[in-house]
Amino acid sequence: MYFLLLLAQLFLFLRNPFSNKKYQARRINRVVLIYRSNPEIVIQDYCAYIKDLLLAHLGKVQSRFFIFFDCPGLRPLKLLTPCINICLQIEHTLLKPGISESDEGVPGNLFIQGSHQKYRVRIAELERLKKADIVFDYSRINLFNIQSSLLLQSYLKKSFCISPCLYPISISTYGRNGVITLFGNPDASRRKNFVERLRNHQVSSQNIRNVYFGIDAIYRRTKILINIRQTDFHDTLEELRILPALRSGVIVICETAPYKEKTLYSKFVIWGALEDLPKLVESVEKNYNEIHNRIFGLPSENSPFIRRMKRIEICNTLAMQRAVNRLNSNKN
Repeated sequence: MYFLLLLAQLFLFLRNPFSNKKYQARRINRVVLIYRSNPEIVIQDYCAYIKDLLLAHLGKVQSRFFIFFDCPGLRPLKLLTPCINICLQIEHTLLKPGISESDEGVPGNLFIQGSHQKYRVRIAELERLKKADIVFDYSRINLFNIQSSLLLQSYLKKSFCISPCLYPISISTYGRNGVITLFGNPDASRRKNFVERLRNHQVSSQNIRNVYFGIDAIYRRTKILINIRQTDFHDTLEELRILPALRSGVIVICETAPYKEKTLYSKFVIWGALEDLPKLVESVEKNYNEIHNRIFGLPSENSPFIRRMKRIEICNTLAMQRAVNRLNSNKN
């Protein structure tokens, strides 16, 4: 594998100057992992988290591979030894019928709340992901939705949930101030109307945009995060935002989401109908210390919140172990 690593590094040395996507190669026991050193900035921390889990577990792979993590397989390297493709699925799959995107989905079997209709299962870039050996998804709700479709069972078998436990747990209330939203496009009509509703209730909030590095530092000095969905049709909970904020000690006030109990941490989020969120924010601001303590408890290993966060980390480790076991069983 040293020889294959040197070949990969030489190839990448010659390739990288001519592409805006920079790749790196690392050897772990019998495999060479190739990954982007500059992943898309909106998911950079999530990519880094999964890469670290991969580095910790790929030593258990029993065969020799090139493993491409969230980057296209490089054709010249495929000629040297068998290759594995690992991809990320970071889009919403829980889609209501009625918009053009839903036509790209397949029938699911989960009911829309208060309706006899069922959600569509829309997997962005499905054809690309079908070719992957392993797919990591950030959302248990996504996988629950995929599981409901008979047409996606082979895809489901190679899909594993890695929840975004991105930052160290930090629940101290020291130095926290204010209410924030994280609307990438605050002018989208649904979110624009919501911000106007906050103003009408005299709720002061700040929208944080275009911050992709050090967002955990912002979380650690924030009291409250408000989260609503961008559209009326995309219903998967935004866990890439919510779980990192919770782990950083932020009280999360969130629009009620379907199948939220599948997250394993829904009881630590304050839920409400969209029209009720401004009043919820007012109430939490007035009773901040009491509510923060009720959600997070004391910074102790015996805190139910910390125990649950540790359990989710263990679930991620077990999911990575199952993914490695799949590689061993399928490729020997």
